[in-house]
Amino acid sequence: MTSTFAQVRGLLLVIAGALGLGMLVGKAQLAPLDLGALLEVLVGWSFVACGVLLWTRRPASRLGLLMALVGMLWLVGRTMTLVPIPAVFTAGIWLTDLWAAAFVLFMLAFPGGRLTSRADRAIVGIFLFVAVPLEFLWLLFWEPAASACPPGVATCSRLNALTVVPDASAAHLLDTMQRIGFTTGAVLLVIVIGRRWLRSSGPARRQMVPVLAGALAILPQAASWMLFTIGIRLGPLQNLVFLTQIVIPVAVLSVMLRTRMARAGIADLVVELGQTPTPARLRDALANALGDPTLQVAYWSPSVGQFVDAAGQVMALPEEGTGQAVTMLERGGVQEAAIIHDAILLDEPGLIAAVASAMRLAVENDRLTSEVEAQLQEVRASRARIVEAGDLERLRVERDLHDGAQQRLISLSLELRVARSKLGEAGDPEVRRSLDRAADEAQAALVELRDLALGIHPLILTEGGLGEAVESLADRTSVDVTVDVGSERYTPAVEGAAYFVISEALVNVTKYANATKAVVRVRGLSDHLTVEVEDDGIGGADPRSGSGLRGLADRLAALDGTITVVSPIGGGTRISARIPTIQPTPLPVPAL
Repeated sequence: MTSTFAQVRGLLLVIAGALGLGMLVGKAQLAPLDLGALLEVLVGWSFVACGVLLWTRRPASRLGLLMALVGMLWLVGRTMTLVPIPAVFTAGIWLTDLWAAAFVLFMLAFPGGRLTSRADRAIVGIFLFVAVPLEFLWLLFWEPAASACPPGVATCSRLNALTVVPDASAAHLLDTMQRIGFTTGAVLLVIVIGRRWLRSSGPARRQMVPVLAGALAILPQAASWMLFTIGIRLGPLQNLVFLTQIVIPVAVLSVMLRTRMARAGIADLVVELGQTPTPARLRDALANALGDPTLQVAYWSPSVGQFVDAAGQVMALPEEGTGQAVTMLERGGVQEAAIIHDAILLDEPGLIAAVASAMRLAVENDRLTSEVEAQLQEVRASRARIVEAGDLERLRVERDLHDGAQQRLISLSLELRVARSKLGEAGDPEVRRSLDRAADEAQAALVELRDLALGIHPLILTEGGLGEAVESLADRTSVDVTVDVGSERYTPAVEGAAYFVISEALVNVTKYANATKAVVRVRGLSDHLTVEVEDDGIGGADPRSGSGLRGLADRLAALDGTITVVSPIGGGTRISARIPTIQPTPLPVPAL
């Protein structure tokens, strides 16, 4: 079927080309070719060529075929009037006048290819009445003048095959009635198309510009018809009408194919929607893709049970006959959103479907992005809770050691000292030495236990804050440490993370840096805490080579914090940490 249509379209182009050349040859035999003759041929060619191209690009639309037939009727009728055969000549005269009815049908059927109202049918009926019954009556009395004769014909008295009673007066009367009918129909056509244009929205108006221009072009044509009845011929006016008729099919083709070219912009729309735009940018992107500045987007609200706008206000969907249409977006049979657009866009179901698919993809992408973000936030919050739970457990263990084993060791050490004192110098030397060793071991175990408890979670951090805890760290470090820490208090998780960053950094300074001094700075800002530990050691520290800094990075990541190590060889080491003071909380998954 497709190949058959392609052959028909090709045949139409060949026939149109031959008819146009035939017109030029025939007119050249009557008189030297002028601009008017060339423009007359171009009118037919323009309609046929644009109609065939539109039919090829949009085979589902009747408008392309109708446009091509209008052009063929123009070429066939005017070519037949140049043939000196009565039946052919008469048919050519009839088809030439019938062309006006076909042209009006084409304009009123725009853009869907069908007449949609009684007014449209009535106007086409006026032109058909003038071009068929009145034309038939006129041909019964009309005898062609010498100026109407085809080339090679000396007399035209018998060229009209329908002439029964040659009567110039009757023919003139009927011709005047025809011209009045054509003029009346032209005025009504302008009124109908003008009202339709005024009542349309922006996209519809832009599409109707060629049709409105065509309707307006009929007015000077009608004026020339009326002036011809009184013997006035205006060649320049006729040439202007021809030019307009040449441009009309080109403009209509451009308008009808613009939506196909607009589909190329769907890729840009997908990119725009892929950037998770705001509701306002989403509306603008859809409006640009569809060429409809009146476009609106409504979102289904399950809680309200109605469509709402981006601000949450209830939106009423337009009804039929309002000039607007609604394209629903659903997922799994559940309404998600609605695109409210100009009803004329329904003539472009492919474009609407492409835009709807792009928006459906955007809605789905936004939903998945929201779910992933919510899961990510939950993971972050979970990590933060794990760190917090670990810190609480560290604190509990530290307190248990402090209140339990540490106190027992202190008591044991005191008891051993008392026992050694009671034994005195007169006691057994072996027993005295055993008690001394036991007391020393108990004291050493107490020191080790205190260090262990301090490493698990320093009590001074909980009771005195970050400043006192860092001062304590500095006092126990073998190098000179300058401390610049304020007295502000933060959440236990933040203070714990900062403390262990500083503790690990100072341990590295002592063990590996060969430094003589170090500086600790802590700055609290509105939404985060910055920690810096800098030394004058040998540098070359690699955070990937040890577990300490990697563990700190994981601990900070649980709080959405970061750690940076700058350690050029021979240039010392600077460890910087940034810890948010506003902790992440899980976000609810939005209901779409």
